[in-house]
Amino acid sequence: MKVLKSLNNSLILCLDSNGAEVILMGKGLGFQLTKGDRVPLDKVEKTFILDSLSQSVKNDYIHLFEKVSDELILSVKKIIDYANTQFDSPLSRNLFFTLVDHLKYAIERNKNGIIFQNKLLVEIQKYYPKEFAIGLYGIDVVNKALDIELPEEEAGNIAFHIVNGHDEQTNMEETIQYIRMLKDILMLLDYLFPEKEVEKESMLYLRFVTHLQFFLNRMLKGEELPNKDDFLLNSVKVRLVKEYEAAKKIKDYIEEELPVSVNNDEVLYLTLHISRIY
Repeated sequence: MKVLKSLNNSLILCLDSNGAEVILMGKGLGFQLTKGDRVPLDKVEKTFILDSLSQSVKNDYIHLFEKVSDELILSVKKIIDYANTQFDSPLSRNLFFTLVDHLKYAIERNKNGIIFQNKLLVEIQKYYPKEFAIGLYGIDVVNKALDIELPEEEAGNIAFHIVNGHDEQTNMEETIQYIRMLKDILMLLDYLFPEKEVEKESMLYLRFVTHLQFFLNRMLKGEELPNKDDFLLNSVKVRLVKEYEAAKKIKDYIEEELPVSVNNDEVLYLTLHISRIY
C-alpha cells in the first residue's frame, strides 16, 4: 500500500492494491510516513475500508480525522475493541467513524459547558444494559485519556451508537425513534392496565420486551410476519377482549408513526404476549 496523505500521528490515508482508498491506524504511522511511501504492514493495527461510503462522506471523515487528537482516536479504538468482545458478531465497521465524530463534538460541548440531556437515558439503561455498560466504560476511557469529565448522559449516547452498530443498515435517527416507540408502547400498556402490578425484572416481562423489540425492528424495516388463517385470532379476541383491544391500540400507534400496515398475525402475537403479562 502507498500513502496518499497523513491524517494525524496515528492515521494515514492509503491506496490498496486494488486502487481503493483505506485508512490505516498504527502508532506513529502518520508521523513517520509521507505521500508515496510504502506502508510497513507489520505496523498496521487496524484498517478502515472506505469503499462502502459515498465520496462526500469519505471526504467528511478524512477532514474529521485531520482535526482529532491521537488520544481520542486511540480511545475510540479501545471502546470498540472492548465492545466487540461483548457480542457474538462484530459491530459495524462504520461505528468507528460515527463514534469519533460524536465524541469530538461531545468533548467540545463539554469544554464549553454545554450538556445535552439524554431524555431516553433510563430506557437505554433498562432495555440495553450491555450497551449502556459499554457506554460507561467508554466515558471512563475518554475521561482518563483526555483529562475531562463527560457526564453519564454520554454513556447513553455511546450506547445509542453501539445499538446502531449492530446493524449496518440502521442509522442514529432510526435508533432513537425505535427506542422512543418502545417507551411509548410500554407506557401505553401501563395506562391501559393500571390495576396490574407488573414485575418488570421477571423473565416473562423481559421476554415480552424482547418480542416488542423484534416487532418494532420488523416494522421499521417494513417487514412483517406472514399473515395466516385468522381462525386463531377470532378465537383469541373473544377470550382476551381487553388484551386484544390493547394490541389494536398498539397497531394504531404503529400505523400512525410509520408507513406500514400491521397485519393480523402481529396483532395475534401481541395479544398473546400482553395476556401473559397484564
